[in-house]
Amino acid sequence: MCLIITAIAAIVSALIWYFKLNDPKYQFSTLVLMYTGAALMWCVDGIFAVSEGEGFFDLSANDALLGLVVVVCGAAFWVIKLMISDPNGVFKKRLAEKVK
Repeated sequence: MCLIITAIAAIVSALIWYFKLNDPKYQFSTLVLMYTGAALMWCVDGIFAVSEGEGFFDLSANDALLGLVVVVCGAAFWVIKLMISDPNGVFKKRLAEKVK
C-alpha cells in the first residue's frame, strides 16, 4: 500500500506542478521529487520482497498507514521549506512591522 499511496501522490503532485504550479518560487518540484523518491524506494522494497518469496504489494492496514504518514510528512516538510524561503515576503513584512 505504501507504493500505491506514494505513487498516487507523486503522480498527482507532478500533474499539479506541470500544469499549474511550475513557478520556481513555490518549489513544488521539491514535493514532486520527495514523493517520486518515496515511490521508487517502495518499488525497490517490493522487488526485494519478491526476491525473498513474498508478494510485491503489502496490502495491510499498517502499510497503508505508513504510506499516509510518508505523504503527510512530505507535505509538512515542503510547507516548512516554503515558509523558510518565504517566496512572497510575508514573514519579512511582519518582522518589519514589529521592528518599527
